[in-house]
Amino acid sequence: MELPSSLEDLDPKFVTRCSLIEIEGVSLPTTTAKHWDQIKSFRARPDDLLICSYPKAGSTWLQETVDMIQNADNLQKCAQAPIYKRMPFLDMFPPITFPSGEHLQ
Repeated sequence: MELPSSLEDLDPKFVTRCSLIEIEGVSLPTTTAKHWDQIKSFRARPDDLLICSYPKAGSTWLQETVDMIQNADNLQKCAQAPIYKRMPFLDMFPPITFPSGEHLQ
C-alpha cells in the first residue's frame, strides 16, 4: 500500500474531522462533550499538577517525565499502563484552523 505524499492526494472519504458541540460558549469535540458533567465538576487537589501546552510542544514527553518523578523512578509502575490512562488528558479544538505561520516565510 502506497501512502499519499500530500494532503491533496488523500481520499476525502478517509479524512474526517470530529464533530464539535458548543457548551457554555466553547467548541468541544463530541467525545469531550459527552463527559462534560464530570469535567465541570472536577476539583483539583492541592498536589495536582496541570500541564497545558500547544500541540506538538512535547506534552507527552513532559507527562512521562512528571510520571517518573511522581513514581520515584519506579519503571514497572510507570509502564503498567499507557500515559493516556495514567494521566487524564483534555483536548480542545478551535472552531477554525489555526494559522501555521508558513505564510511568513
